[in-house]
Amino acid sequence: MRKRRRAGFSLIEALVVLAISSVALVVIFSIGRSATDSGFRLGRAALAAADSEVALTDARTVMSSFLLIPTAVLRDPETQAINGSSISLEGEAVMMRSSACAPRGWRGRVRLAIESSRGQARLMCQAGDARPVRLMVLPQQSGFIYSEDGVAWQNAWTNAPGPGAIGTPVPPLASEALYVGLLDPSGRGIVSALSTGLPQGWYVPNDQL
Repeated sequence: MRKRRRAGFSLIEALVVLAISSVALVVIFSIGRSATDSGFRLGRAALAAADSEVALTDARTVMSSFLLIPTAVLRDPETQAINGSSISLEGEAVMMRSSACAPRGWRGRVRLAIESSRGQARLMCQAGDARPVRLMVLPQQSGFIYSEDGVAWQNAWTNAPGPGAIGTPVPPLASEALYVGLLDPSGRGIVSALSTGLPQGWYVPNDQL
């Protein structure tokens, strides 16, 4: 007499199928989670790179917007002269493009300053009487440097008349240039070139004032 063939799975076969399915699901979920984490990491890296590029552009914009007025035509050194040290740069500026510091076309006194807080250096910008804003985060020990010829650099510069300059002969009307650098200890950073251009464009005869 023939035995009747049993239909379906045995308990052992069912457990084997469940075990294989569980392993497959674990593999699929782990791959999915890894891909998601990688996507988030790439997204965060892209946002950080974009923020860094915007900050760098803003810093370049402000640095290149300072007005270098010929010394011979400075009428109010307190507001027109550029005063630079290793941690600050201040002077009259006309904003070439919009930035976090001021909108395009804004004109007035601007101050860039390197401030340290909680072990982090930051480049702050103040336009006129507005509240200072952060332009970018800097490596520690970053600083401004200045050069009139692009070869010899110094940690401070100004075109304001020095003490006792009142009554001295007015310097001849001549074009002037200044290179301003914002560098970190490795020598990387930003360098902007300022120029008075043709000095005749700045000169106003006394009888026309």
